[in-house]
Amino acid sequence: MNTYSEMDAGYTSGTLSAFVVGAAIGAAAALMLAPATGRDTRAYLRRRGNELGRDAVERGRETLRSQSERVKSAIATGWDRAGNAMHQMREQGEAAYREARESRQTNDPMRSTYRSAE
Repeated sequence: MNTYSEMDAGYTSGTLSAFVVGAAIGAAAALMLAPATGRDTRAYLRRRGNELGRDAVERGRETLRSQSERVKSAIATGWDRAGNAMHQMREQGEAAYREARESRQTNDPMRSTYRSAE
């Protein structure tokens, strides 16, 4: 009876030889059934590669332009909102200052005494 390692070695060599034979048959079929010569096929592949490359570059540029516009718009919106918030905060601060000042003037006994002496 064969051991496991002997059976495994036979299986591996059979698989490898089947792969090599299949690859050779596939290569021969590709050569026989190719619609154009190797030179023509290489030229076609080169042309298509250049076209696809140019298309990819153009799509990349368009994406960059689009994203750039979105970022510019977001920054402008952010600046507008920040400006509005600063304006509101300034108005609220000034109102609070006026209110505190008026409150201090009406509640300060020394001030009212001083004024009445005038």
